[in-house]
Amino acid sequence: MNIVGADRTDRIVIAVTKKGSQLALDLAAQLPARVLVPLRFLESPMDPRGYLTSVSQVVQEAFVKYSALILIMASGVAVRSVAPVLRDKRTDPAVIVLDEEGRFVISLLSGHLGGANRLAEEIAGLTGGTAVITTASDLNKLPSLDLLAKRLHLGIENSYRLTEFAGAIVNGDPLVLWDRWGLPEQWPEHVRVVNGPDLTLSAREKFLIIAGYQEYPSLPSGTAVLALRPACLVVGIGCCKGVPGVKIIGAIRRYFRERHWATGSIKTIATIDLKAQEPGIVEACQEFKVPLVTFSEAKLQTVMTGLQHSDFVEDTVGVGGVCEPAAILGAGNGRLIGTKDNLGQITLAVALLPGH
Repeated sequence: MNIVGADRTDRIVIAVTKKGSQLALDLAAQLPARVLVPLRFLESPMDPRGYLTSVSQVVQEAFVKYSALILIMASGVAVRSVAPVLRDKRTDPAVIVLDEEGRFVISLLSGHLGGANRLAEEIAGLTGGTAVITTASDLNKLPSLDLLAKRLHLGIENSYRLTEFAGAIVNGDPLVLWDRWGLPEQWPEHVRVVNGPDLTLSAREKFLIIAGYQEYPSLPSGTAVLALRPACLVVGIGCCKGVPGVKIIGAIRRYFRERHWATGSIKTIATIDLKAQEPGIVEACQEFKVPLVTFSEAKLQTVMTGLQHSDFVEDTVGVGGVCEPAAILGAGNGRLIGTKDNLGQITLAVALLPGH
C-alpha cells in the first residue's frame, strides 16, 4: 500500500472485490483519482495500487490524507471503517459508497461542505447509476447555510448550531435573516428577511441568521444566533513600543464592541513597517488568526489627505498618522468606516474593503 505524499485535495477510490476493483480502476482514470485495490487483483505484485492490509486500515489511513473517499464496498463495511476516525463535519472528507456495479452511488458523509453530494452525482453520471442523496435541504431544494458560506467565502460564527438551523429551515420554523451583506439566495416564506439596520424579533422568532460584519446590540433571551461573516475589515493600528498584546487585543475588542461589529470579519491588521516586529501587534494577529501587513512612511503619506494628523506621530515616525492610512491601504484603498480612536498608547481605525 502506498499513499505517501497524498495531497488533502486528492480523491481516492478503494475497492475490496475483484469486480469492484475493476470499477475502481476505471473510475480512477475517469475522475481522475488515486486508487487502492487488493494486490491479488493486480497483475504485478509490485503494483503500488495494491494493498495487503485490512480494508479498514486502508480506509482509515486514507481518511486523514484525502479530500474524498470513494468506497466500492458494502455500506456496512464503509461505515464501520470510517466510524473510528470521524471528527468534525467541517473538516471530515467526503465519503461516497457504491456497489461494485455502480448502480447506486451513496453520498454517505460530508454531503455539503465536503462536496459528497456533488461528487455522487458526478460518479453516477460516469457509471450510469443513481446518486442517492439524503440531505433534506437538497431534496426540498432549500438553501444550505454551510454551502452558501463556502460558496461566498463567509466564515460561520457559532457553527455548532448549523444542524439546528438547517432543521429550522427544513421544518418551517419561524426564522429571521438579518442580511446586511446581500446574500444572492432565494429563501422560503417562513424565513423573514430584514435588510435594513433596524431589527425587531417577535416572540415566535427564536432563530436569527446574521449576514455581514454587524452585531445586533440587544437580542431577546433564548434567541439562537448563527452568523455568516465576510472577511472584509482591516484594522489599522499604531502603538507605543512595548505595549502588551493583551492590551492591544482588548482595545480591538472594545473598539468593535462599541460599534457593534464582529471581530470575526477582520481580514487583516495593518501598521507602519517600523512596527512589523512589535510583539503586541504580532500577538494580536495570532489571537484573531489574521495576517499583518505593513507600509512604509512614504506609502502611508500618499493617503494622508483629509485624515487626522498628529505632529507628535509625525515627529516620531515621519508621517502624521498611522492607523487610518494603514487601514485604508490594507483594505486596498478601501473606505474608512471607523475613524481614529486613541485607546491609551494604542490608536485604532477600521477600513472596509472595496465593493462591500
